Amino acid sequence: MIRFVLDIIVVFIFFSSFVAKVISFENFKYEVRAYRIMNLSHLSVLPLLILCAELGLSTLFLLPIQIGFYKELIGIIFLIVLTLLTIRKDGFSKECSCYGKNHLLSSFPIQRNIIFILILLVSPFVHHPYVFEWQRAFLVFIIVVLITLIFENIRVFQEVKRGAKV
Repeated sequence: MIRFVLDIIVVFIFFSSFVAKVISFENFKYEVRAYRIMNLSHLSVLPLLILCAELGLSTLFLLPIQIGFYKELIGIIFLIVLTLLTIRKDGFSKECSCYGKNHLLSSFPIQRNIIFILILLVSPFVHHPYVFEWQRAFLVFIIVVLITLIFENIRVFQEVKRGAKV
């Protein structure tokens, strides 16, 4: 059961990041540009590649595919690269726009990614007793989508509330 919960957490991490970046895509493009890792002619492709990677990782952890430690390894490498780029850009800042402006998960990006990496490191060593069928994968997907939409609605409500105070 613990492994099932860890898999749901990982699916939520990557899927909520994907949704937040799609919703704030223009802001995300500026965030990627600020990393200064590619020249401007190739820059338009990089945000799309990151979005594809996040959607692909959430799908990989969602589906009942057993490929050993490889999916965790891919997730760890992806998070390490993003963490190193964030350190290079902002140092050890307390906020980023990784999940969009004023998002709950945009606080403490380095520490957050380290926690996500630890979850991915622990996950393969937790016993895998549950049978993860396609129906359960679909149910988990629906749950993750609903939770993500709830978080996004809370974020939008907070932004509107802050805008009304100004």
